[in-house]
Amino acid sequence: MQRSNSAGPSPETTPSWAAGARRRLPFYLVIAVVLAGLAGLLTFLYLDRLRLSAVPTRLAIVARQEIRPGAVLDESMLDARAVPEAILPVNALTSPAEAAGRVAIVPLAANEVLLTSKLSGGEAGLASRLPDGRWAMILPSGWLATPLPALGTGDRLDLLAYQSSAPLADAAVIVSAVEVLDVLGGPEVTSGLTLAVTLDQATAVLYARSNGFAILPLLRPQGD
Repeated sequence: MQRSNSAGPSPETTPSWAAGARRRLPFYLVIAVVLAGLAGLLTFLYLDRLRLSAVPTRLAIVARQEIRPGAVLDESMLDARAVPEAILPVNALTSPAEAAGRVAIVPLAANEVLLTSKLSGGEAGLASRLPDGRWAMILPSGWLATPLPALGTGDRLDLLAYQSSAPLADAAVIVSAVEVLDVLGGPEVTSGLTLAVTLDQATAVLYARSNGFAILPLLRPQGD
């Protein structure tokens, strides 16, 4: 019996297309994820640029965290953000260096825009200059029986009340040693005074005015 010398089919020496595709699949997936992330980032930046260009903004300093009164500010507590100009107060801080080293005089909430009036060394707000337990009250010059003397911030007044129909002995001081916080009006004509008063003092002035009493301002001597 004669054996056949014909050789069988030669073995395959090159990988199939399907096997190659399977090996490259993780690489393709990584590239797809990276491209998708890049596309999302570019879209966000584009939309953010459109938002900023549509609304005029200005850089402002905000509190990165809650800050208690008396805390000394440093740059780790602060953040710079673009804020719409229409809602930004004129006394808002625009640089962390303007706030660093200052002391908060009122509580500051996280993300609150910092104003010079809320920090020591800035423009002091009226509330920060009020003595403890006092309120600010406007005393119009029209409520007074005589023109005001030349007054300045820090002067102290007594207010004497009387009625023309009553005996002179009934005239009495209704408010004593109230501090002048501000003089209203120009240098020639004073339109009124901003005074630091207690609630009882404010009530006494209001009662005298509503009942037709004339009010005479008396400037106290310095140091009295």
